Amino acid sequence: MLAKPKQIIVDKEALVGMNINALCDFAKDHLLLCCDTLLYECATASKHEPRGMLERYKKLIKNGAYYCSNSLKFIQSESKNCLPYPWFLPDLDATKKICTGEKRPEDLLDFTVYGKLSQPRYKVAETILNVSRKIKKRIDIEIPYITEEIKQLPSDTYERLQKLFEDIDACDLRQLCIDSVRDEWIKDKAKFCLSAEWISWQRIRLADVILMNYNYLRQTGGWPGIKRVEHDYHDMEYILLLSRADCLLTRDEKLVKPLAKTAFPEKDVFSSLEEVPDEYECHWK
Repeated sequence: MLAKPKQIIVDKEALVGMNINALCDFAKDHLLLCCDTLLYECATASKHEPRGMLERYKKLIKNGAYYCSNSLKFIQSESKNCLPYPWFLPDLDATKKICTGEKRPEDLLDFTVYGKLSQPRYKVAETILNVSRKIKKRIDIEIPYITEEIKQLPSDTYERLQKLFEDIDACDLRQLCIDSVRDEWIKDKAKFCLSAEWISWQRIRLADVILMNYNYLRQTGGWPGIKRVEHDYHDMEYILLLSRADCLLTRDEKLVKPLAKTAFPEKDVFSSLEEVPDEYECHWK
């Protein structure tokens, strides 16, 4: 019996920072995932970012990488079936259609008009930022002593995130998970999101830590702007896939690496193809 193949997530920083031909060669014998979030970031790249990002995405898919959806689709599946989403992330049908030319990658996004494409996730980031502001205001008014506790968190990003995850993991997040999903999606609330095995649970876990980190930044003089929050939201989506995948390829040292390593310390995070061990080779392709 063949061993279960190891799934590798590639983020925007890896796609931009690594040699595209080397990535394409790598994709031929590794289960490399080009997720919806990466596609979105490529499709909405500004004129100040490296050109041809969408072409890089297409080239990678056509050389053996796989498309996979965003967390919303996985959470909808969990809600409908009242079961944790299974381990296998690739969307084989969508990948095949991209390879045959039946679909363009950008056709898989919710909006294909580029002028409107950035709005849905920008709005999510705007909501996150507003929630962060409200939490700080509430803390300042209702529980001001917490401010000093927040300020005492480690200044080192890795150590601070590690402490925040320890605090979050001591809590029962189930009701927050239920409240975050539309009632009509959930088939049976009594059977929905029962543990950290669910992607729905991990999404709330990651979002809470990011919000708590914003509270620290606000209390210590930092003030995350909307662009920073939007980028952090995208980063959260990549890292959320690690609840099912085995490895993340990234060159982002500021947030992605520390967040991934503290959220899922048992998973691998690599910044170059040379770091990936032989055990990641996929022999069933």
